[in-house]
Amino acid sequence: MKVKELMTSCPVTLNLHSKIQDLLKIYLKHSIGSVVVVDEDKKPIQIITLRDLPKIFYSQPSPENISETLKKLNKDKNSLITISSENSFNEALYLMKQFNISHLPVVDTNKKLSGILSLKDIIKNFPEVIWIDPLTGIHNRAYLDFLKTKLKRLKTPTTLLMIDLDNFKDINDSYGHLIGDNVLKKVAQTLRNNIKITDELIRYGGEEFIVIAYRCDFVEGKALGERLRKAIEKLKFEKNPDLKITVSIGVSQYEPNEKISKNIEKSDKALYKAKMLGKNRVEAYHSPASF
Repeated sequence: MKVKELMTSCPVTLNLHSKIQDLLKIYLKHSIGSVVVVDEDKKPIQIITLRDLPKIFYSQPSPENISETLKKLNKDKNSLITISSENSFNEALYLMKQFNISHLPVVDTNKKLSGILSLKDIIKNFPEVIWIDPLTGIHNRAYLDFLKTKLKRLKTPTTLLMIDLDNFKDINDSYGHLIGDNVLKKVAQTLRNNIKITDELIRYGGEEFIVIAYRCDFVEGKALGERLRKAIEKLKFEKNPDLKITVSIGVSQYEPNEKISKNIEKSDKALYKAKMLGKNRVEAYHSPASF
């Protein structure tokens, strides 16, 4: 999830010539934790937070304007920490932890102020944030816990597909981890584009993905698996034209009366069979006797 999806747009701002009274009026009027000081081009110079106020109140002599206030606080442009709106929330959290701050001015490609990201903004979106895989942008394994109640109440046929990239370690070894990461992102996007918007797509771990297809019976689930396999097989990489990606897929009918882990285990057994039979294929779970 990107910073621009979490930030507060149109942050409250002041300039260097603004009076200290203007700052106090803003904090009395607005329920905010910070005010951004900007120049004439709307580029951030510094930030004044609520926890700066006691220092300002006890400063002698009292500052008259924002420029003097920043000097009293020993804050200058060089010490300002900002973040791009295109960065991930993970990068924002890292900066907050590293510099012990709770507010980050957000800048666009021209370094102009486009928003403010606070720890409060992240906390408001906390459930959504913790369920997102930062690399691929799809749901992560922790999201399965959230789905438990929903899956127990299923009234329509549902299929669980376990998808694993073939020979992914070899890809990392031959092309490097950056290319490997790009492969994972492209595979995730391809899977997302080839299932219903209401279906669940989860990065289960490493190079494994899970698709939970609602209103999809066993036969339809196998057909879906084959469509996904073919879509991945067709992927091309402009900078690495010789790179070929395939997946093996295990399919099982989801049983609401069983635990998620049991349903995953069944699809995983089918996936194992697909691997043993040569990879780049779809296998379905039928019964324990079949394995």
